[in-house]
Amino acid sequence: MQETQRGRRFIIIDNFLSSQHFAAAQDLMERTAFTLRESVISAEDGPAFRSRGARFGQDLGVTDAGVQPHVYEELARTVRAYSDFYGEADTDWDKITFAFWKYPAGSRLGWHNDAGLGRQGEFILFLHDRWRPSWGGELKLIDEDPQPVTEDEAAESDLVLRMEARIELTTTSPVAIVPKPNRLVMVKADTVHTIGRVDHTAGDTLRRTLTGFVSKSPVRERTRASALESLSAMLTTN
Repeated sequence: MQETQRGRRFIIIDNFLSSQHFAAAQDLMERTAFTLRESVISAEDGPAFRSRGARFGQDLGVTDAGVQPHVYEELARTVRAYSDFYGEADTDWDKITFAFWKYPAGSRLGWHNDAGLGRQGEFILFLHDRWRPSWGGELKLIDEDPQPVTEDEAAESDLVLRMEARIELTTTSPVAIVPKPNRLVMVKADTVHTIGRVDHTAGDTLRRTLTGFVSKSPVRERTRASALESLSAMLTTN
């Protein structure tokens, strides 16, 4: 595991997992059921495959599925370790959600920023065996802190057009991150980014990732969790 690049709004860690645990994460992905989903960003993106999600709760030790794959634990440990990037656990965030994604040739994900919903940031772990740079599928992002929303942007209902309006106002060009196998990319919330279209020359090779969000639960969710903890304590005591 080695941090190889850091920007204002992203961090890249290469060789994130050992060979053994990388293979185990790939096997976990292969044993997971997927559904084909249309893009929630733009109809021009094309569909991609998504798994059912999993989540670490407030104790970051139990997933919804009741299992603790090593890759989940390692990601949770890394998120905690990078408190300068995501903030402090339990104070700035209290849950991590995961889902596997597979992007076939011809698909992409349009410009967006994953803001709101208590998100502090996200991460992408690339799980394919091999990826040629000419196959596309880069994670492209604008490495600038968000600027105040302009009147023109606020008036635009199309998300992609709003994001493109932001890009036109930036002073830098997008950073293109190649989806290298076993590469982890951490990104701050509200970072304008896109997944480049996977080139047809990729053939049957899918862009495979484990993607997750680091978030703060809504007040009502935290209140319910606290009530369940209190009830559990009472039942244990009695």
